[in-house]
Amino acid sequence: MPIRTRLTFMYALLLALAMLIFSLATLNVLKWTMRRQVDDTLLQSAEDIRLTAVLGAAPSLSNDPLIGELLMAQINSLSAPGLFAQIWLFDPDTGESYPYDKSLSLLGMGHTGPLDAKGLNSNEEARRDVMISGYHMRVITVPLEINGEIRGHIQVASSLRTVDAAMERLVKIMLIFGAATMLAAIFLGDNLTIRALRPIDTIAQTARQITAADDLSRRIPYESRDELGQLTKTFNQTLERLERLFNAQRRFVADVSHEMRTPLTTIRGNISLMRRIGYDQEAMAAIDGEAQRMTRLVEDLLLLAKADAGRLSLEKTPVDLDTLVLEVYKQAQILSDGAVSVQLGPFDQARVLGDSDRLKQLLLNLVSNSVKYTPRGGTVTISVSRHENTVRVDVTDTGRGIPPEDLPHIFDRFYRVDKARSRAMGGTGLGLSIARWITEAHDGQLQVTSEVGKGSTFSVT
Repeated sequence: MPIRTRLTFMYALLLALAMLIFSLATLNVLKWTMRRQVDDTLLQSAEDIRLTAVLGAAPSLSNDPLIGELLMAQINSLSAPGLFAQIWLFDPDTGESYPYDKSLSLLGMGHTGPLDAKGLNSNEEARRDVMISGYHMRVITVPLEINGEIRGHIQVASSLRTVDAAMERLVKIMLIFGAATMLAAIFLGDNLTIRALRPIDTIAQTARQITAADDLSRRIPYESRDELGQLTKTFNQTLERLERLFNAQRRFVADVSHEMRTPLTTIRGNISLMRRIGYDQEAMAAIDGEAQRMTRLVEDLLLLAKADAGRLSLEKTPVDLDTLVLEVYKQAQILSDGAVSVQLGPFDQARVLGDSDRLKQLLLNLVSNSVKYTPRGGTVTISVSRHENTVRVDVTDTGRGIPPEDLPHIFDRFYRVDKARSRAMGGTGLGLSIARWITEAHDGQLQVTSEVGKGSTFSVT
């Protein structure tokens, strides 16, 4: 079942339930109010009759002409259409009740007995709905007490035809109004559901178009700040992230293919040469160099792949960073082979919490990169400084510098400012990417400042 149909059905069901509860409550309140009015009228009539009967306080009601006339007048005053009254006296000798005036018991409805026979068996006030000669009646029975003695009962009754008719009309009105309201609610609910789900349809349509066209650059135009707006914003952010990931993947595959093709071409060329001329020391050296370069490339790729997958853990322990920098400084002097002067700048003692091997790899990558791109006779300076709760390592060279347009991409994988010169030096194009990952894994920052013709400074904080 479509979500649109389910939502419309749910709205209609909730509305029907609310209308049912409201209708039942309204009917019950109205019925209670109308019956309360009937009861109040009957009780007042019964009280008037009782007061008239008690007025004389005669030993025998039936033998007192004055009280009899008053009672008859009072009872006759109630003889309006739909309103009736009776007085039933109690005979202590026989234990039975008899009407004060037998002519009153006829009521013009063919009824000859008490209005409520059960009410005569109790000395308490009784209220009942009874059927008398096919009429729905409300009967109230009140004990007739004279001089502290129960002498009989007063029964007053009123037809509930008006109440029943009003209730029937109200039920019909509510049924008609409820049906019309339900139809209108279903129609409006369906239209509102369509409008509410339109952004979701747009999202689904855009997703289908992206799948069909293989185009992740599409975005959904929806500026609302409601939940659907948040959903659309999240979906657009997901598309943007996927686009970056796929573009990075394409570049990565292209770069890896290019990086692997160059050494493989060199190896195949030298093998072909030795097939023609036999063993050649220079060709073997070239093959060995390219094989070592491919090994470094694969190792760097494997390191970054593990880092991206979160499977490369760090063993953090207290590390004397100044001691580690001294080790890197000594290795850098060997790498430079005297062509570049490697020096120590300002040097503070510092201890940090980190992975000693990875921190050394980070510093070696930065220093070896500076040595490679610093011309003969240039200088590479390593310095360590402390600033309150932070430690900073700077690697400064006097090389050619990095053009401003290349600075934002200098830490991207396989990015090279001078591609031909980088490959000639045996670089993989991944050293700075690895350095950035190690820095971020230690909650640090790796930054670079450079000026063309003067050199660059890589700072780890």
